[in-house]
Amino acid sequence: MSLASVAQPAHETVRGVKFAMLDGTTLVVVLVAHAALQSLEWSPPGSGDYLARFEKFRARLEGVASRKHDRGLIEDNGSIFVQREDLKAG
Repeated sequence: MSLASVAQPAHETVRGVKFAMLDGTTLVVVLVAHAALQSLEWSPPGSGDYLARFEKFRARLEGVASRKHDRGLIEDNGSIFVQREDLKAG
């Protein structure tokens, strides 16, 4: 089953931007790596605008996360980790 968007705000972490999607009634944590966001739209190092970039590309990133979930590419803790390489494929 594909993941569905949920109206929950994203927040920045040390590794990337974290948000949630729904698998039926279960929340699934999704982490988008800083490197993935940087590959979507470059900005100077240290500019700290990862959350703004995430919001700009949220629909695309949700699609990538959902396709990873559908293919069973789920981390041991049940989350989805979107990396730079995933954006080339989806």
